[in-house]
Amino acid sequence: MKKKSEQGYPKMVVGVDIGGTKISAGLVKNKEVLIRETIPTPNTDNRKDVIEAVFSVIKKVANKEIAGIGIGVPGLVDTKAGIAYDIQNIPALTGASLKNTLENYWGTPVSVNNDANCFALGTKNYGNGKIFQNLIGLSLGTGLGGGVVINGHLYEGAGCGAGEFGFLPYNGGIMEQYCSGKFFLHQYNITAKKAALLALQGDKEALQMFDHFGYHLGKAIKIIAHVFAPEAVMLGGSISKSFQLFEKSMWSEIRNFPYSHVIDKLEVVSVTNPDIAIVGAASLIEN
Repeated sequence: MKKKSEQGYPKMVVGVDIGGTKISAGLVKNKEVLIRETIPTPNTDNRKDVIEAVFSVIKKVANKEIAGIGIGVPGLVDTKAGIAYDIQNIPALTGASLKNTLENYWGTPVSVNNDANCFALGTKNYGNGKIFQNLIGLSLGTGLGGGVVINGHLYEGAGCGAGEFGFLPYNGGIMEQYCSGKFFLHQYNITAKKAALLALQGDKEALQMFDHFGYHLGKAIKIIAHVFAPEAVMLGGSISKSFQLFEKSMWSEIRNFPYSHVIDKLEVVSVTNPDIAIVGAASLIEN
């Protein structure tokens, strides 16, 4: 492994955030993203095509001085072996040995973890979650991902399976169907992005969509509060950009909670740094 900087952070590290619709990579130095590139996630069952896309976006930002590569994937991970499992929104990656494949090519350490864990780690260590010792990171995007920080440290659980709130049974289905982009597609046949544009223009139906979304997200946060009683829930992912559209209905439901002293102290924060998941992934090399 290459020598770390005096600040305890690798000189230059590549952080990669693999999502259901896009793959982003950044060259990170001293916790800041120097170069950032994003490409669409291939819509294919061919693993080779997805791996090639990951290689492609890394090549756009990497240089010969990188000390390692940290990768977040939307599913469970064998963090020691660097193998991705149960990648629901990118099934072609299930079983892929990302660590070995990338280490053999780049000749530098590679660490792989769940993408929501990377988001939670990034916001705790380098974002506006620094002030909290116990927080939950929720990624509201193609799916619903979760990361858990307890007493200042990322809690992965067995098989990196902690924080999979999206698969909790809910309303005859699972929570992800109501607290991610799938809610808008399945319930209204519209993308969350398009619904947000309409809502910001004052479209009543679109505004009602986000009211309903906030209600379901509030339900999810209450379940999380019962189990973890966090100081904060940090919201990331593309839908979090529309926080103003569902914040009111979300809190209306959250406040219907039996233990007021837990909710009175709870903060729900929309993380605005678009690079926080990349920085969190890069920090896997440090951690």
